Amino acid sequence: MALRLSILYVGSRCPQDLASADPHLSVACVNTPDAIKFVKPRPDIVLIDPFGHDSGVNPEKARLWFDVLSGHHFKFSLAVFIIVPEETNKHVRLSLISSGADQVVDWPLDIREIKIKAKSAVDKFHLEQDVFFKTCSLEKSFKYLDRFKSELKEMKDELLEDKSNLNTALKQIQQMTEERRRLKESLLNAKKQLASDMDGFGRMLYSLVRQRLEKNRGHGERVGKIACFIAEQMGLSQKKLEDLSKAAMLHEIGLLFLSEDSFSEQMPGRGDASQHSDIHSTAYDQTLMVQFSVKGAELLGNCQGFEGVAAIIRFMNENSDGTGYPDGLKRKHIPLESRILAGADALETLRENNTSAGIGELLAGLEPLIGSRLDPMVAGWLDKYALFHLSGETLGVRGVGVEQLVPGMVLGATL
Repeated sequence: MALRLSILYVGSRCPQDLASADPHLSVACVNTPDAIKFVKPRPDIVLIDPFGHDSGVNPEKARLWFDVLSGHHFKFSLAVFIIVPEETNKHVRLSLISSGADQVVDWPLDIREIKIKAKSAVDKFHLEQDVFFKTCSLEKSFKYLDRFKSELKEMKDELLEDKSNLNTALKQIQQMTEERRRLKESLLNAKKQLASDMDGFGRMLYSLVRQRLEKNRGHGERVGKIACFIAEQMGLSQKKLEDLSKAAMLHEIGLLFLSEDSFSEQMPGRGDASQHSDIHSTAYDQTLMVQFSVKGAELLGNCQGFEGVAAIIRFMNENSDGTGYPDGLKRKHIPLESRILAGADALETLRENNTSAGIGELLAGLEPLIGSRLDPMVAGWLDKYALFHLSGETLGVRGVGVEQLVPGMVLGATL
């Protein structure tokens, strides 16, 4: 493939015949080196002819032209060929090359010589271009690398900060977990203590009821046993079972508000009956005998942990047919636990009042109460309890306190 060259001639002998002799050459001419700065685009070769029509070669004149050319800044260095007379000796030629010339060519110009020597200059130019662009690309890559390193460092610093924050958060979580464990343990201990206090308080109240109110010792415990049997069969929760058991033992606590005179009248064997032969219950005591469950519920409702117990006791005197106290509730509107307690109390009271009765007679005593006083569903479970738990017992034995003994009673065991 033919080499295409653009040549800029600087001097007084413009060789236009070169372009006409070879179509692959383009030639532009200027008279002085200063005019080169106005030439566009950049030529492949600059032919300088400082000696022109001079008879000899003056290296100093050539050096001045080189200085002018070097004052013009180009992105890529120009390939400068200097023209000398054909008879110029080797020493002068070498001196001109050392002064800044890339090649020395003879006048008159030989196109073939110029093209051969220009090939190395063009290759050098292309090499400089490659080096330049690769250097630019490399510098750009280094800038990207520096920016990447900077971003990586920032990211590393952020990660270290996040790690530090995470460690701090983990320590705080561990401290919070430990504090939560301690609080949970303290709460558990407090709940255990509260439960223990509640049990102790309940036992204290029941002891008071047992000593002061129960005609038959253990009445509340036996009522509780019956009530819990029914509640278990009906699938009530453990908490409701516990409340029902406490309600059974404390269901008569409202009677503590009776006057002492009414106690002597209502509780045979307590005190000297001859001293109270003229006692008649007051209107307050008569009302309290009907509404004692409400009074007991009011008392227990003010005791922490006994709110559920109070609710059960409050409605235990409601009748299934709506004729009971305090609100005249009917059937399913009466709380289930209260219906169970009413049935258990009715069964145990029948058993205590007729200790010689057999199972059939005892169950017959419940019949008039079903549908009026008692919930039929609860009454059905009372029948099952009596058959399962009372059929083998001697019903004629009941427990009483020493102060409740009356003439005619026979001891079932030694005191």
